[in-house]
Amino acid sequence: MKTTLTIFLMFLVTMLYAQKQEEASIKNVLTAETTAYMNRDYDAWAAQWDSKNEVSFLVTNAGFRSDNWEEISKSMKEDMENNSNPIKATLETSDFDFSVNGNQAFVIYVQNMKLDGQDYKSYEVRNLHKVKGKWKLAAMVSSKIEE
Repeated sequence: MKTTLTIFLMFLVTMLYAQKQEEASIKNVLTAETTAYMNRDYDAWAAQWDSKNEVSFLVTNAGFRSDNWEEISKSMKEDMENNSNPIKATLETSDFDFSVNGNQAFVIYVQNMKLDGQDYKSYEVRNLHKVKGKWKLAAMVSSKIEE
């Protein structure tokens, strides 16, 4: 009985550790994508996306929605070229909820951007696929939190 319990506990600890590693890897992708956007670095931004497969993009406060990578890519590239100065803001993320199942992950979190003395809070939702061992964004929703 003790052996079975020990094996079960070891398995549980291993699974929890693996989950935390996946969550850290996912957070790194989320940070890299947002940082690239804020720095107006299209190539670094696009590198975080699974552009070979179907994607979805929705920013409710900007009224932009698309499920076509070419359209999303073109719109983001134009935005970054037309507004090339980096966005001087401080970002904080919190309240992460993760659901990781094999090569797919779903994440919900709160993002608080401080810009020019103003706070902009939003709910952020991301769906990621693991492609060749690396997490890539497949879908995003950003929705401003009205306070």
